[in-house]
Amino acid sequence: MKRAMALLFLTVLASACAERSRPPAELNGLWSSGPASCAAGIGVRFDADAIKVVYEDDTQTLFDHPRYKLESRDDASFRVRITYELPHVTGGARVAGAHGVLVLARRADGVLAPVMHTIVDARTGSSRLRIGDDPATQAMTLTPCGAHTWREDLRGRS
Repeated sequence: MKRAMALLFLTVLASACAERSRPPAELNGLWSSGPASCAAGIGVRFDADAIKVVYEDDTQTLFDHPRYKLESRDDASFRVRITYELPHVTGGARVAGAHGVLVLARRADGVLAPVMHTIVDARTGSSRLRIGDDPATQAMTLTPCGAHTWREDLRGRS
């Protein structure tokens, strides 16, 4: 019985650890809305535990516990699906019951921008698609700061 309980515990622990995913290498570094923000060190960082807004002297979590799924990665198109947990509201339900799904894609001009943002309620099966007037669209329309593979000239690359 103890062996079975230990095996069950390890299985649950392994599945909890597997739930956490790393962002694709293309999302490394600081991403920002433009050159002035990049120069000031203000932007967005994609981490395994959270997607964070970075200010000069502070960071704030934008999306908690993201799970990244790379949908395409060739030179012309890059697309990643990010599933994230909704924040817990103090005094609200103990469990959110819903999660967000954000799909970011590289545009022809090299900008990373949302092509889909949905809130899915697992308890009811309903979903709400947001793109028009969605604050995530403005916050997540980004260019990479500093050196990035999307900015490199093809000459000299093998």
